[in-house]
Amino acid sequence: MTVETALEHARRAFALKKYEQAVEYYATALELQTKKHGEDAPETANLYFSYGKALLENAISQASVLGKEQPENGDEAEGKPSGTGNGKGPILSFSGDADEGVDLFGQAAITEEEEGEEDAEGEDGEPEDDFNAAWEVLELARAIYEKGKDEDEEVKMKLAETYITLGDVSLETEKFDQAITDYSEGLALKLNLLPISSRQIAEAHYKLSIVLDLTSGRLSDAILHAEKALESVDARLSELRDGIDGKFLPAPSRETITDKKGKGKAVGSGVHADSVHHLTKSQMEAEIKECEGLKEDLALKVEELKTTPSEPTESAPAMAAKALDAELNAKSISVPGQPAVVNDLTSLVVKKKNKTVELDASAKRRADDGGDGSPTAKKAKLEEDAQS
Repeated sequence: MTVETALEHARRAFALKKYEQAVEYYATALELQTKKHGEDAPETANLYFSYGKALLENAISQASVLGKEQPENGDEAEGKPSGTGNGKGPILSFSGDADEGVDLFGQAAITEEEEGEEDAEGEDGEPEDDFNAAWEVLELARAIYEKGKDEDEEVKMKLAETYITLGDVSLETEKFDQAITDYSEGLALKLNLLPISSRQIAEAHYKLSIVLDLTSGRLSDAILHAEKALESVDARLSELRDGIDGKFLPAPSRETITDKKGKGKAVGSGVHADSVHHLTKSQMEAEIKECEGLKEDLALKVEELKTTPSEPTESAPAMAAKALDAELNAKSISVPGQPAVVNDLTSLVVKKKNKTVELDASAKRRADDGGDGSPTAKKAKLEEDAQS
């Protein structure tokens, strides 16, 4: 079997969600490729990435078989939200494989072929092993891409995608701090390569929002990134509507974007795989409907986050220490031998009691005087006593 044949089988299996078969074919292709070029050769990076994604999807599917959350019916593995094992519901994932354009929030990148009966093989597998293997393989891809990121914009884009997928692995295994780090790295790279209207930017913000929501004390950050995802989808909708109205010309073979310093730089067309310029009018119309739905979903997500009860910003140990101090201080007030605190409190109580006693005595005198303490009443009382 050649590398090309193994890759063809792997992509087909991945498209049909037969992830265990995809893992086997990608492993075969990688073995042949490393024999030819070496394990650390740039030519192996894309294969490492594809193999890592197949391992991740296989681990997720096996976790579902073993009783974890099932993805919704009809979700496409290569584009729509997949089930997660973190108890927070679905999250978006990349579409296609490493050699295809990324199509976010659920747009299919390839046409599904006829699906056979679902295989029962692999049910005895260990998802945790696949998660670990996915992490290690993706780390190999990341290391290779890292070396060439300054020489090629498309390599930098692959590096960004690798960081995002590493974040997916960490999210699935509930290593939220690591997921935040990887998603942030991927987002930073994509922001330097893509316009805000790119759906890849929207997805990166969305995933970061999800993991921040799962992290104690990061609710405000989760809201911020959910709002930025919504802004990105809004910008995408504006571009699509402009495209329908014919307000921009077809894109050149290489597009230029402006970096933060105001300098223009050429970017390969592969980086802008989801650019509106590459879509036909019918595709734009279909995506407008899809993005309108996404906008509604994201708006609901933002509202949901904003109505979430605020979380304490202090760490659990700090809160425990403060509670313990408060408890000890409360006890010390009632213990003899703390004269300063006890005397102060007693003084306050005594003053209050004296005031009460004075009020009671005055009331008693008024009662004895016939209910009226005025001088006229007192004089009348004395005259009455003298006559009697």
